Amino acid sequence: MYKHFQKILALILLGVFTLNTVPREFIHIFTNHHDTQDTHASAGDAMFSGEHRHCDFLQIGVEPFDQYTTTFIAPVRPVIWVFQPRQLPETSYVTHRDLSPRAPPVEVA
Repeated sequence: MYKHFQKILALILLGVFTLNTVPREFIHIFTNHHDTQDTHASAGDAMFSGEHRHCDFLQIGVEPFDQYTTTFIAPVRPVIWVFQPRQLPETSYVTHRDLSPRAPPVEVA
């Protein structure tokens, strides 16, 4: 069931992708109608002709994106940072002169 649904969805997405990437004029070639052809009058002659219509399919397109920007001015507040110095433990080194060179170091209490 899931694989069948996945195949149908893949075909739909392929169709949408194909229609959006193929030029509209190429698809218009395969339709059975023709756009009206205007006859041009020679210079100085007045002429009336029927209404000229283009295929509506050629007029379909993605609207351009218009970016909408707003300006927001945030209220400015002074920020005062206060840092307390932390108490750091000090290390001291004491040499033990009474230790035997063969034994591990022992702390004298």
